[in-house]
This record gives sequence, C-alpha cells and structure tokens, in this order.
Amino acid sequence: MPPSAKSIREDLARAKAAYGKNEELRTVQLIALALRAFVSVKLPGTDRIAIEGQLREAFGNLSKLPRVLKYAPNGVPYAKGQEQKLAAFVAGLAQKLEEDITRESLDAMRERKLRIDHAIIKGSKLLAEGNLLEAQRNFRAAVADYVDEKGLFPLLAGKLIDAGHFKASLEYVKRAVEEAPDNARAYDFLMTAAGKAEEWQQAERILLDVAARGASHPLLDQAMARVQARLGNWKEALAAAKRALAADARLTDAAQVLAAAQKHLAAPPPAA
Repeated sequence: MPPSAKSIREDLARAKAAYGKNEELRTVQLIALALRAFVSVKLPGTDRIAIEGQLREAFGNLSKLPRVLKYAPNGVPYAKGQEQKLAAFVAGLAQKLEEDITRESLDAMRERKLRIDHAIIKGSKLLAEGNLLEAQRNFRAAVADYVDEKGLFPLLAGKLIDAGHFKASLEYVKRAVEEAPDNARAYDFLMTAAGKAEEWQQAERILLDVAARGASHPLLDQAMARVQARLGNWKEALAAAKRALAADARLTDAAQVLAAAQKHLAAPPPAA
C-alpha cells in the first residue's frame, strides 16, 4: 500500500509516542520512515503543511535524545525543503543507533557470562577447601546472573555431588530439571543425591513442582516412578511407569519399576 498523508501522520504520531517512552531507536526509525514516505509522494498543500508541523516537533524531540546527540552534538534541526537529505541522514542515524545497542547488548552479555564464570571458579575453590557456606554464596551469585545457560545447574549439582554435599546439590538439581526436563543427566543427579541423602520425599516434591510448572516428558515420569517405588508408593509408581513407557517403550528403568510395582500390588497381604 503506497504511503499517504494519513500513514505519514500516523508514523510521526507513533514516533512521538516512542519518544515519550524513551524508546530512542524506535523514535529515530519512525521519523526516518515518515521522511522516506514524505519525499516519495506528492501531497496537497494543506496536508504538507500539517505534516511539516509534525516534522518540526519530531526533529525537536529527536535533537534531545542522548544517543542522537552522540552523533549530532548540536541536534538535528528540521529544514523545510531538505527532506531528501534529512531522510538519508536520519536513516543512517537509525542504523548507527541500532549498531550501538547491539554492541552494548553483546558487551553486557559478555560481562554477565564473565561474572558467572568467576563465581563458579571462586565457588569451586572454596568447595575444595571445605567451605560449603561461601561456595554456595558464589554458586548462588552465578545463578542470579542466569539467563539461558541451562548447563549451569547440572554443572553446580555435579560439583556438590562430587564433593559429597548431596542434600545441598538438590537445589540445583531442581533447577536443572525445571530448565531442561529432557536432560537425562539431571535425573541421574536427582536419583544419586536423593539416594545418598535419603531425601526421597524431597525428590518427590521436586518432580511434583516441575510437573506443576507444565513440564512433561517421559524421563520425568520415569524419575517419578523410581522415586515413588523408593517411597513404597506402588500404585503411584505403577501409574508413572505406565505413562513413561506409553511415551517411550525404551525406558528400561520405567520397565523395571513397572514389573516391581505389578509384583508388589499382586502379592497377597501378609497374614495377621
């Protein structure tokens, strides 16, 4: 659809709204879009006058933006009749702002990842020295910077398990399962930590909490079957094992729990 006086006015209105929200890049992009449309069509005099008034306001706002002042310290005044040159300048300005924001985002991401690495290294050193309290403080600092590094939680859980802190590891095992319910390693850690710490009820709570968050995976059902078997809840173990095997018949642990549950549930009650 070709641009019109209405669409140009709407773009400039959106630019004004973006300026009010401190959305610098969007403000510049919308002004560039409006200018490009303005120079591409012939408009009646009344429409041109109205739009020129909006453009003066838009350039007044543009000249107050900190990112723009980096490249145009004296601002960018609107010059009637120079819209073609202004359109090219503002389009280039939008590209520079976008590059700056992307670079800043990458720099922030690198700094965040460095903080995570530093916290893990320091926490590992403290853990090796037997200082679990301070190690945990650093590990939790790493978790506080988490965005999408899903391997972080199995890594921390593994470090604590290797150091013999099985109960402490469950904090990270839970997050490992939450973030990646398809990760078999996370369930191996859960079974190891729960078994060594005798924390089968906590393991059950972890799996129930993960399921309540909407997670669904045959590995989750298999782990639930194994935990329920450890707790002696054979009906629940049977149901979970059936769900796991219905989704993936290759799950040998679920098959073993299924057989054990069927055996226990078929056995007659002990004589009085």
